[in-house]
Amino acid sequence: MAVAGVRGSSAMPGRSAAREERRAARILVVDDLPYVREALAELLRGAGYDVVPLESGPAALAELERHAADLVLTDLHMPEMTGWDLARAVRARNVTNARGLPVCLGLYSAVLSAFTREQLARAQVDFALTKLSDPDAVVEAIERALAWCEVR
Repeated sequence: MAVAGVRGSSAMPGRSAAREERRAARILVVDDLPYVREALAELLRGAGYDVVPLESGPAALAELERHAADLVLTDLHMPEMTGWDLARAVRARNVTNARGLPVCLGLYSAVLSAFTREQLARAQVDFALTKLSDPDAVVEAIERALAWCEVR
């Protein structure tokens, strides 16, 4: 599977009321390429999430100032502000979700080798995946990350 993480377990949470509640999580999808951004947004909406597609890191930061989000999923390579820069900015601002917990962060790239565990840990990124991941693997990574972010 083309998913890497630095926190949480790989076990899927069981079907429960808590898991169904997580389905309503608000996710920001950040990518400068409209077709990638919209494809991810459509996939995650189909899984039951509230998705806000955004074209840049600055747009994501502005959205986080206006409305809480549970998870930010961002492309690694973007002009103006990279995914690494966005992750650092979110952590530096101590952005929280509606429950007051730190927002969960995920990065994606065309190749998983773009990430090292050290880089992910330094940026306090919760998971990483490739753009070409199986759609089920993307949803599973989101579910695991949201479950982990609720208990940290």
